[in-house]
Amino acid sequence: MSHTPHRVIVIGSGPTGAVYARRLLDRAEPVSVLMIEAGPALTEPLGMNVRNIADKEQQLAAKLASQGPASGRAGMAGIPTGGMEGTVTARQGTHLVGRAAEGSQGMPAAAAATCVGGQGAHWTCATPRPVGTERIPFLEEELDGLLDEAERLLHTTHEAFSGAVQATTLLGLVSEEFADDGLLVQPLPVAGDPRADGSMRWSGTDVVLGDLALPGAEGDRFELRAETLAVRLLLEEGRVVGVRLRDVATGTETEERADEVVVAADALRTPQLLWASGIRPAALGRYLTEHPLVFGVVAVKDGLLPPVGPETTTIDPVRVVVGIRFDEELHPFHAQLIYSPVCPVPLPPESPFAANPGGYVGMGWGVRKWPRAEDRLVFDDAEPDENLLPGIRIAYEVTDREQAELDHARVFQARTAAALGTFIDGMPVEMPPGSSLHYMGTVRMGAADDGTSVCDSYSRVWGVPGLVLAGNGLIPTANSCNPTLTSVALAVRGADALAERLAATDTQARTKEAR
Repeated sequence: MSHTPHRVIVIGSGPTGAVYARRLLDRAEPVSVLMIEAGPALTEPLGMNVRNIADKEQQLAAKLASQGPASGRAGMAGIPTGGMEGTVTARQGTHLVGRAAEGSQGMPAAAAATCVGGQGAHWTCATPRPVGTERIPFLEEELDGLLDEAERLLHTTHEAFSGAVQATTLLGLVSEEFADDGLLVQPLPVAGDPRADGSMRWSGTDVVLGDLALPGAEGDRFELRAETLAVRLLLEEGRVVGVRLRDVATGTETEERADEVVVAADALRTPQLLWASGIRPAALGRYLTEHPLVFGVVAVKDGLLPPVGPETTTIDPVRVVVGIRFDEELHPFHAQLIYSPVCPVPLPPESPFAANPGGYVGMGWGVRKWPRAEDRLVFDDAEPDENLLPGIRIAYEVTDREQAELDHARVFQARTAAALGTFIDGMPVEMPPGSSLHYMGTVRMGAADDGTSVCDSYSRVWGVPGLVLAGNGLIPTANSCNPTLTSVALAVRGADALAERLAATDTQARTKEAR
């Protein structure tokens, strides 16, 4: 006798949601997946990194389309871009989310992308591994294997731009500066596929979805429903059994049933949806972390790096990505240096650093934000957001502990800058909270249901059958490295466990029928 396929709804089309769709369809039979995305499709294939769009106007249009209510008003996160002095705008391709809770500085630069592919359509593709205290202790025995699989899914390469003479020269200069400190300076692992001309095809959600991202891929087993907002999870007797959806264009609401629901919205909107649905564990929205950042742009001394050819005038001018690795004792931060022949931030024509012949190195040092229950999202049912979901308020403080690490990081940044050139006007800057776009901890994973976590080590929400979570919000550690690789690794573990549960349920049903 044939069986009705298990149905799974995945809310969110970023890299971790894509892991669930891909692995469930590959490993669980029979199963169908409905993927829900509030924003529009930007590219073919679906979820492609917009940095791969060669036409400048088309790339800009794709970015604007993912900016939600802030469309047309976004610039560089944390850097004022006109209008009222001191205002903070969202990075192009994203829109601001939430506002400060009463009595808190909040996260003025907190932002997100709303589009097919999520932030995976816009990310910088950095995929360093967590080190030391950044690693999740209760997954230690299997974490490296999961990270290996995450690297495979994201097409991580450790040899990006290895053929570029600028890369080897920059690596040598920075390595020489820190040789006596014992620091590991290396090409930064990034997600992408090197091209024959030395450039990169940057990874987006499309590389995880594989053939599911191609036109005509939808069928009986997979559907991606864009411009559709999840407004409530449906509960029956304490179990999640489906989702209430709203068509963004028409406002029409419908209900879809499922055997399991995976919420992979992001670290801000996943807990918002749970709160709106009446699922409110004690840790929901708490332990919010990110990466406090010190960022600067250096105008490189003329002649220090080999000149670049005319191909660097392409849409993506990045030519080198170098990292200084986290070390608990010697360098407790992650640093990234990106070389480009054009300045990564706008400069006025009269600036002495405009059109610098030696090019530019953008350098960021990210430090740990130590998890505190007080750093949290607060949901305001009385003042909903533009989607009529509970308003997001953010209570967040950079404590003396983080400030000390930022001050320590500035020492290494200043040494690096002096070895390469001169900071451009106004640099370096401590970026406003939220600028990293790496929000973690709000639906954190835990080893025990003790009130300090939202889900178990398989990403299942404690005490709520039928509900699985994914995304950066699961990461429970104080962590200074880019979180996507870790989040994809956690999604691999959760998706494979869910596939096994669905297969076991099907086996039980067949056994019962045979009797």
